[in-house]
Amino acid sequence: MRAFFGPLASPASLSASLSASRSGLAVAVLAVTGLAGCPAKVVSLEIAPPKVELRQDTASKKLTVTKKAEDGTAVEDDEKTVTWASADPAIATVDANGTVKPAGSGKTKVTATLDTISASVPVEVLLLKRLQLPAPAMVVTAGVPSEALAVQFLNEKGEPVTPDAKDAVVSWASADAAVATVTPQGVVQGVAAGSTMITATAGELKAEINLTVNPAPAPVDGAPAPTTPRFASARG
Repeated sequence: MRAFFGPLASPASLSASLSASRSGLAVAVLAVTGLAGCPAKVVSLEIAPPKVELRQDTASKKLTVTKKAEDGTAVEDDEKTVTWASADPAIATVDANGTVKPAGSGKTKVTATLDTISASVPVEVLLLKRLQLPAPAMVVTAGVPSEALAVQFLNEKGEPVTPDAKDAVVSWASADAAVATVTPQGVVQGVAAGSTMITATAGELKAEINLTVNPAPAPVDGAPAPTTPRFASARG
């Protein structure tokens, strides 16, 4: 029996076929490599931290943004940068690097934008500008403790502000302990007739109240001793 394998290919045609095959393989490899090197499409932005609170003139917060693909994974794309904007620069400003700084007390938002995609975070600015005591002056009677003096924190607009725990620590002092003393809780007690100044301090903020101490009255049968201090007209 005679085996038949068909006509033998010439060396020239065989070489051309191998070259074409190799060329096609190269094209396929390049195509796959090119697709693998393309970054995923950015469909959303995520800003961290998710909200900003600023309570000091010198405070600032750096925001970072992550570009996200449709499946939620981060996209490494350095070719396009986001732009930053504040909805109200009178409350907070933001620079090209995403650093937020306070301008005035209030609420606003900062937005990061990439082409037609954007994300925002809320920003609240609470500037502690001064302390306020119940009145500019008060009168007590020697030997009779007052109620604890209330301290109020105000912003630059004169609006009440609730401080953080670390900012709410108030220390008290009497200018003349021989006339009156004051406890760490703000309770004033007259020692002897006279006048002095009681000062409340919280960080760099300070408030004062002029104190007059009246002498203790001579005991009178059946007459109760005074138990509460008298305040001058309250501040506006």
